[in-house]
Amino acid sequence: MQWIFSSPICPADRQVEQVAEKERWLIISYFSNVDGMACASHIDDRLPFFQKMGVDPILLTSPCGLSRRDIIHVRVPSLAPSGIRFELRHRLRRRGMGRFWYTCIGTALMLPLLPFYLLEKLIVDLDSQWSWFPLPSLCGQILCKRYRPSCIYSTGGPVSGHIAAAIIARRVGIPWIAEFQDPLVHDDWQRSNRALKFSLWAERFICSRARAVIFLTREAMTRAMKRAPLGNKGKVVYPGASQDGSGGVEYTRGPYCRFAHYGTFSGSRNPRVFLEALGLFLSENPDLADTIRFDMYGSLDQSSINLLRGFTPQETIRYHGRLPRNAASRAMKQSDVLLLVQNTDDFSAETIPSKFYEYLLTGRPILGLVYKNPELASLLVEQGHVPVDASDVAEVKKGIDLHYRKWAENSFPELPRSPYTVTAAVREVLSIAAG
Repeated sequence: MQWIFSSPICPADRQVEQVAEKERWLIISYFSNVDGMACASHIDDRLPFFQKMGVDPILLTSPCGLSRRDIIHVRVPSLAPSGIRFELRHRLRRRGMGRFWYTCIGTALMLPLLPFYLLEKLIVDLDSQWSWFPLPSLCGQILCKRYRPSCIYSTGGPVSGHIAAAIIARRVGIPWIAEFQDPLVHDDWQRSNRALKFSLWAERFICSRARAVIFLTREAMTRAMKRAPLGNKGKVVYPGASQDGSGGVEYTRGPYCRFAHYGTFSGSRNPRVFLEALGLFLSENPDLADTIRFDMYGSLDQSSINLLRGFTPQETIRYHGRLPRNAASRAMKQSDVLLLVQNTDDFSAETIPSKFYEYLLTGRPILGLVYKNPELASLLVEQGHVPVDASDVAEVKKGIDLHYRKWAENSFPELPRSPYTVTAAVREVLSIAAG
């Protein structure tokens, strides 16, 4: 196992000697340093604040993201063919290959593993990252013996990271905090019964073993308490967002009222209801078509593309593609109204889009298309924004009308400063660990 302690962490080793007085935490997250991925940004944004608040992080991740040089960062792969395939695709995508070459090279490299991949899918019908836990479990114990952290903190999407943290905590006797970014079990389950049984077991296992379990919404914690032995270990920490990278850009009112959506449109989170409401609004106010625009920044699935192509008038629609994070922050600041859209399925009742917290920091008004989530609706109202039912075209149309009138009258209210920041979230996590 000496290879895991090769050159990538040598500069950090020297840094550790300089910060020996700091508390050290072993942080386990499958995703880190992957551009544009919410679960990677979740931990990446926090690392500098952990350091500022006296915690020196030791990061243990998969090889999907780039290696970090500013901290101790060890990356280990999955063992099963599905995990190898998933991580290989991420590495090829990072190289910026075209889709044709990306597909050809990825297929060629995976051919020797194809029989094992098919066998795995027949026997183990779980997510692609299920086999990641063995190597992190072993490497984590080595890291604990070497750097002696005072706490283990597992966060991120795949459950394998939490299982690895549980094994390490049991073996080395260090307190462990688990954080669920998305619920492990939910009502809109679409995988097999085998996968559901595994997720139910994993949720109960984590809730019984961890010193504290952090959820990102109150509803997610409430539902988990009905399934798992959580007791009083459940905590809610709204993740917040880091201060925007807009570089001092300020909003300037232009000739168009621009409703702007940032992020991915796919599946049940799509522009259908908003487009129907916008079409209804314009049919009642045809003279306003020249002064209203719908801007989209991010990626679209084919269904969303078809919806956009079918909308008239076409000049109202503007698709800008994906933007780097700082460029997206600048564009948000210059938008008239920020559009937040939830999936229209029951899973949305337990989640709050991470983009919501980024929106709050811009100071621009938000029109939130919320689905069965009174918690998110309450947060929007509390911060001076407008929630509407994501499945109700008439209600969304009223939201469009309200914001257009405010834009036309130049009467958008002054919005409060968002309390939901990464700094506040890190303080809460540290407080939970101290308690």
